[in-house]
Amino acid sequence: MSLVIRGIAQAGGTTLDIDLEAHPGVTVITGASAAGKTLLLRAIAGLHPFEGTLTFDGRELGALDPNERGLGYAPQEPATWPHLSVSSHLSPFADRTRIDALVLALDLASLLTRKTNVLSGGERQRLSIARALARKPKLLLLDEPTGALDRATRERVGDLIKRDAVGATILFVTHDLTEARRMGDAFAVVESGKVRAEVRDLEPRD
Repeated sequence: MSLVIRGIAQAGGTTLDIDLEAHPGVTVITGASAAGKTLLLRAIAGLHPFEGTLTFDGRELGALDPNERGLGYAPQEPATWPHLSVSSHLSPFADRTRIDALVLALDLASLLTRKTNVLSGGERQRLSIARALARKPKLLLLDEPTGALDRATRERVGDLIKRDAVGATILFVTHDLTEARRMGDAFAVVESGKVRAEVRDLEPRD
């Protein structure tokens, strides 16, 4: 179940030339701030214009509406409705058994009745990850999903993602090189307006 994306994505004056194949496992996406990492994921999700080839498991995604693409997406800024509880954000996505398992794994049990406008950044990120994982998608887009978490929680959540989404194709954006090395089965870099596979080891850049 491989993702193939070759073409041009555009948003807000930024143009991104993409040539990328991602296979089951975690492909870590790195690059400088504002390089276009979020644009890459949003183009795959159908939230920004894209011209070119976009297929997953041989199925053309480009002509489909975002809600027809069957993927899981955790954006960099978790999208929540402030008047709804944490439980209400999860219940439409899966059956009770699946939701209960994610609530336990992501330590959300004490938050279920809270409105999302009182959650911390880390709590909102854990909720966003639960929503992305809930339907067990075979294609998972995670945009800095652990950025607001402390190191120990980040590692625990990273382990959960790899364990829970085994067999899925995962694009995982991070600025943290330690996390990148820990999570990544493959790597890609967004640089100078292009997205390309990264074959060398990740090293700090000047």
